[in-house]
Order: sequence, then C-alpha cells, then structure tokens
Amino acid sequence: MVASVAALSSAAQASSYYEADDYYSEGGEAPSAWEGEGAKALGLTGEVDRAVFKKGLEGELPTGETLGTMRDGERQHRAGWDMTFSAPKSVSIMAEVAGDRRLVAAHDRAVRTALGYIERHGAATRIRSGGEVRTVETGKLAIATFRHNTSRAQDPQLHTHSVILNATQDRSGEWRSVESLSFFRIYRDAGAIYRQALARGARELGYALREGKGSMFELAAVPEKAIREFSARGNQVEAALAERGKTRAEATAAEKATLTLATREAKQDVGREQLVPGWRAQADAAGFGEKERTATIAEAEKRAATMTAERGPAMEDRAAIVAREAVEAAARHLSEREAVFGAAALERHAGERAGGLASAAQIARAVDRARGAGDLIARDQGARGRGFTTREAVATERRMLAIEGDGRGSVAPALDRQEALRAVTTAAFFSQAKGHSWTEGQRSATMGLLTSPDRVSGVQGYAGTAKTTTVLATYASGMRKKGFEVRAFAPTAAAADLLGAAIDAKGDTVARAVLTGEGIVMEARTRPEAWIVDEASMVSARDMAKMLSMAERAGARVVLVGDVKQLGSVEAGRAFGQLQDAGMKTHVLDAIVRQSNDLTREAVEATIAGDGARALAALDKGGGLIAEIPEAGDRRATMARDFAALSPKERAGTLVMDTTREGRELLTEAIRAELRKDGTITGDGVRMTTLENRGLTREEARQASGYETGDVVTFRRDYERQGVTKGQAYKVDAIDRDSNRITLRDRDGRAIDWRLDRWGRGQSEAHAEKQREFARGDRVQFTRNDREAGRVNGLTGEVTRIDAERRAMTVRDARGQEHQLSLDQTRDRHLRHGWVGTVHGSQGATADRSMTHLESHRAMTVDARSTYVAISRARQHAAVYTDSREKLADAIELRSGDQATALGPARAGMSIE
Repeated sequence: MVASVAALSSAAQASSYYEADDYYSEGGEAPSAWEGEGAKALGLTGEVDRAVFKKGLEGELPTGETLGTMRDGERQHRAGWDMTFSAPKSVSIMAEVAGDRRLVAAHDRAVRTALGYIERHGAATRIRSGGEVRTVETGKLAIATFRHNTSRAQDPQLHTHSVILNATQDRSGEWRSVESLSFFRIYRDAGAIYRQALARGARELGYALREGKGSMFELAAVPEKAIREFSARGNQVEAALAERGKTRAEATAAEKATLTLATREAKQDVGREQLVPGWRAQADAAGFGEKERTATIAEAEKRAATMTAERGPAMEDRAAIVAREAVEAAARHLSEREAVFGAAALERHAGERAGGLASAAQIARAVDRARGAGDLIARDQGARGRGFTTREAVATERRMLAIEGDGRGSVAPALDRQEALRAVTTAAFFSQAKGHSWTEGQRSATMGLLTSPDRVSGVQGYAGTAKTTTVLATYASGMRKKGFEVRAFAPTAAAADLLGAAIDAKGDTVARAVLTGEGIVMEARTRPEAWIVDEASMVSARDMAKMLSMAERAGARVVLVGDVKQLGSVEAGRAFGQLQDAGMKTHVLDAIVRQSNDLTREAVEATIAGDGARALAALDKGGGLIAEIPEAGDRRATMARDFAALSPKERAGTLVMDTTREGRELLTEAIRAELRKDGTITGDGVRMTTLENRGLTREEARQASGYETGDVVTFRRDYERQGVTKGQAYKVDAIDRDSNRITLRDRDGRAIDWRLDRWGRGQSEAHAEKQREFARGDRVQFTRNDREAGRVNGLTGEVTRIDAERRAMTVRDARGQEHQLSLDQTRDRHLRHGWVGTVHGSQGATADRSMTHLESHRAMTVDARSTYVAISRARQHAAVYTDSREKLADAIELRSGDQATALGPARAGMSIE
C-alpha cells in the first residue's frame, strides 16, 4: 500500500488507536507533527499533544469553537480521515534494516509535499446560500502526522498516518466541517506526488532507482529477493482482495481500506530495537548482508557528495526548463482525453514526466507561468475543484463552431418541399406495408434534412427511435436521386459498416476519414456529396473540427446523428452537444420504438430524465430485474448462473455488460466456468497470448516512459532501414527514458534500437500481452480492424474447431464467415472472449435482453449516461446487478456523466425542430 485514505469511525477509537500504537516516541526522534495551513491558523505546531488531538477529533478547536450538527439533542461530528503514505519496501529496508536514517528525513519531506498537494487541491467545505449548496475551496487543513516503522506483520515498513481533522477555515475566517469527496478522488494522485518527491529525495541522497509506471520505484541496490522477503503484510491484503475476485488496481479506496483493517493482526508491542536484529538476519538470508548494506550506504553518500558539489544556478535553470516542459507534456496528455482537466491531475502527471529532475514546487511555479502566458486557461469544475483547459482546445472548439455557424443558410436545398414530401410519403407507405408506422418526428426530421439550406444539420435521436432505417435511409435515397454521392461515417468500423449497409453507401471510420482527409476532399470537389456521421456524440471535438473543415473545403453537406444523453467520446470534448447548444439546426426524435416491453421503455425514459428510482421501479415491475448483492464475487457468480440458465437462443439474443475492462474479464471467467459445466464449452482448450491495446495517448506514445517492459509494439508501415515490418510484433526489452529510446526485440531475439524522436512515432501501437484459454464453443471477439481478413473491431464469432497440435483454431463469425487463426501470428492475436462487453463498447448494439453489472461506487463509470445506454440496449428485458439499489438510484440522479468543453457553458440557445 503506497497511499490510502479511510474515514475515521469515531474520535474515541481514532485517538486510542494512535495512542495504543505509541506513535509518540521513537528513540529520541519526533514521529508526530502538526502539518497544514489550518494547523498554523489554530496555533498547532511541533509534536502532537494527545489531549489537543483528541479534542480536535471531537470537533473542539483550540480557538474555543465547536463544530458539528445537533440531531435529537446530541452533537454529531465526523472525526476525520486517515491518509496513509507508505514508502517503497526497498526504502524501508535501507532506512530501518540498513540504518540509513537520511531516508527517514526524505520520507518526512515527501509526506509534507503530498500533504501540501492535498491541501491545495482537496481542502474544501460546503456552503449553503439561497437554497443552493456549493462546494468551496479553502486551502486550509489541520493534519496530525504519525510516523511508524513496522507493518502489522512486523516487517520493516516506513509509513506515516496523516490524520486530517474535520475542520477547515473559509475565506471569511469561519471554521467549518470539511467536504471530503475530493480526498477519495485524489488520494491516488497524492500517492504519486509522495512517490515523486521521495524518488527525488532518494536520488539527492545518492541512490539509483528502478523505476516503474505511475511513479512507482524501488532503490536499485536492494535486490528483489530481499523486497519479497519483507512483504508479508502486502501479500495478506492481496490475498484478501483475490478471495473477493478483485485486484488492487480495480478495488476502490474504501474496499482496500476495509480489507486492510480486516486482515490486520493485533498490534504487537515490540520496539524497533528488538526487531532490527531479526530483520538483519532475514536480509542476510536473502543475500543482502551487512557487507552489501554498508557498501550501498557508503556509495550513496559518496555520490550525494559529488552531486552537492555540482549544484548551482545552472542546475536550477535546468530544473525550471524540465518543469516547464513537463507541464506542457502533461497538458497535452490530459487534454487529449478531457477538454477540462483537473489542476491536481496536471501537477501529478507533470511530476511523473519530470522524472525527479524538478521538484513539486518548481512544477507548481511552471503551472502558474503557463497560466499567466495563456497556454493554460483556468476553468471551474464545481465539486471537482479547479481545472484547466488549453489554448489549443479553445481554438479547436471555436473553429468547429465557426464552420457550422458560417454554413447556416449557405447552400441551396437539395429538394423542394413537394419533392421531399413525395420521398417521405413513399418511404412511409412501404414501411407501413411491413408493419412499421413512421412517427411524426421521423417525417419532420426527414423533410427538414432534404430541404435544409444549412451545410451542417443534426439529428438528435434517443436510443431506439429507428433513426437509421427511416430518416437516414430516406435522406440518402433522396440525395442520390439529386445527383449527390452519399458517404457514411461513424467512430467505429462496426457502426460505420452498419450505417453503410442501411443506407447503401460505403462505410468508413471518422478516424480514417480524418487521416486521409485531403484525398476525400479532392474527390468531393468533383461532385456534390452528402456525408452522414452516425454516433456523433462519440466524436471528439478535435475530429469533429477536422470533419467539418474537410466538408467546408469540399463543399459537402453533413448530417450529424447521435444522442447527447448517451456516452461521449473517449477523447476530449462533447462536440455534438456543443454544436446543438450553439444553435445548429437539430431535428429531434424522441418517440422510442425499440422496446416491445412498455415497462422496459419506461425504465429507459426514466434514465433519460435522470430519475433513478423510477427507472429501477419500472424494471422491478416487469421491465427486467434488479438484483442487489453486496459482494462483487457473489454478484458475478449470480450473473454467470443466470446467463447459463438461458437457452442457447436466448443467450444469442442477450448482451452482457460491465462498466470496466477488469470487470469484463472477471465476469467472463465466471460465465465460462458455468458454460464448461453445462457443456457449451467443450474439449481441451488452447492457451493463446492475445494482444490488448494499451490505449496510450499521443503524448504517451511519443515518450519512452509511456511504455512498459514486456509491451508488444506494432507499426503501421515498414521501416526497411531498421528491419521493421508493418504489422509484426516487437517486444519492449529495455527502456531509456533519459534519451527517449527503447530496445525492441523481434521474434528471433534480434535487438532493434527504437529512437522515438527519429522514427516510428505516430505510426505505432502498444499492446499488453494477456494469456487467454479458448475452447470449442467459446464466443470470441475481434479487437482490431483487418479488412483484408474480413474482420472488424467488435465483430463476434464462435470457436468451431481447435487444432492444438498446429496451434490453430477456426472461428465462424456472426456473418457466417470462417476464419482460420494461427495462435502464433500477430494479426490473429487481436482477440478476446466475447461473452461480456463494456457498456461503452456496446453503445449502438441492440438485443432482446441485457444483463449489466453496475457497481454504484464507481463514480467514473456508473452514472445516468452509462445506465441509460445499458438499459436501452434491450428490447424486452433489462437485468441490472448492483451492490446497492438505493445508491445506484442516487448515482443515476446525482451523476449526469456530462463532459466539459474548453469554451465552457454555451452562450447561444439551442435551435430544435
């Protein structure tokens, strides 16, 4: 555990806990101290006095003020929160076993740096004004820190409990209770800031580091065997998480804190002086004996003395340059995924990018300078705290809005009103003959598009309003009769193919269109063209601006089709919604026709309105199912049994979803175990090393530090000089972040020197290897477009044959095409099990039934939008499996899932027909 946060249950228990653990005396050192601007304002400095600490936990401040809320004649007050920072195991070994107490001081400084970060970005209170409750930043916390040197398992473990009192001072000087939500949101970032500061401190003390992802590191001189020898406590928590079907990466802060407490042994009252001899004997046995320990400290001290002699103004200047470049890189990285990103996240990622060559204070100053220069523009994120956007993001959105605005009234209608009416009437007649009546919204939207004088038009249609088969198909047909070439675009290849098939046009992805933009523009200039972009809510501001710019230069007309209530783009911006807000002529389809079950439709409509209680009630009444099961492992097991209980035909018409990739994998394993039992999956399986796209941002992909040893890299083109072939797999063998170089190895072991600043950048993809077993009867899903092989990202199929001897298998896809896969060929390794999808990946799909795992505590992935998408996939029956029905309803009502824009709230009204 590197950083954790947990709410204290009561003042009395918290006070007695720290007293019992004797955090107040340690061989003449001062392991307790007051920290924070709030502590200074209260006159609290130096060591922590236990009486003052206890009263502070109870809400009784040294100023004589008392905090709390009176309920039933009693004052109630939350005691506070314990933010714990734990040093990497190698640092603990060198400090506590080898005896380099300089590292203890470095740990203390790193903790203070992290606490300053928490105070800047997490100190807030809630103020009620005029019936509205606002979250207001205060920048002041009173924090009692208690340093300790052992884990519960009596291993050496340097760590500090930082107890944040539930008291903060607002700008008027009034003391108030703390709004703690931000602590749980930024504790991981605070942990990274701590590690960055400690890494910098360790380097200054002369230690070389073994660096990992996310600012993780160990001291290079301490062998891995010694680290494993002293990691008993961490292994206990890992085992407890595994029993519940979770890993540290996917467990929430509350879950990890709960299990840390649940697995801890009774604290043994053993002094450090009694433990050190045993620790040293363990280190000796692990090959890190006294000779090695002493030599390591001596070498570090010698190196530190040399570095001290080299320090001077030039080094400070270099650090300032590193800090500026790190902030610029962090802003590029964050702005790719969010138009407005947190100030806290910016500092954390800049610190990671700086690699210890700039301090947290230097990075904070670089942020201030970038803001002063206008490169970073401040944005208020409400309850999420301070944020920034970039000059480039603002320019992109302005350009996008300007192109749409300039295109209003700029083209002659393709059809006059009578021609459009005939086209709509004819299409509606033939649809009625097939038993599908057009709604008034479908008629109005089609008429509006065919007679539009605007270059860009929108169709806002809720899920299941039959946009494609009615409005878009008729629009495409009418435009062709007038001599227009119609093109179909969508964010994914699967969606583009579906749209293309429905409107009889060639489908292509938005990404590919943007990449080959000039070719499309040149073609479109030779003839009139109409472009339809489906799932427009999933198109980023960057790509939307490029698409509209292409259309403007080509003289093409654009119809943007989507649903602002569904999930947005993985990249930054909410372009479709922003264009609507700015006044783009938008035709609305709100009559949902997908659901044949009225109660399922009612649940969908309730999620659109953000009414969680009504949505869940409708499912209860017959629209589906609400299964409330507290434990994650039990929920997944129940879902697996329920899915296996369906008939093969029912399974084929059922979408199973989770909101995270980790959850998808765990649920997949549970389902496969059940299907093994009933004989759906049969025979001996084969293990295959599949490739999962790492999803690096462009900034991460251009830096060696963005990769991990063991990653697999593929390239989109040949590099003959380097002996690199398009599409082949090359494994990351070594990383040199200082020179921005990576050593790759091909399948024969040949080393390739990849200099990212010279070649391959922007033409590569990074993948993580994942071992998966496949057997006959398994459902699989292709995860990469391969037009030559007839594969589309997201296409599913069934394993019909396994040839273990040849390491091959046969897959029949959903369209009936057979694929012969070699488990050793790179192009065939872009595969995963297809039993479970993510909610985001399932947007656009339709099925008779849906089963979705929605954990209420997942604030980043469970909200009104994701619940709406999940439920609206089902025509007849939507089942939801959750930890808490009540909390899920609250999540739907309180978490909109809205994305921010660089320009902020719209200034123009929305024009809707």
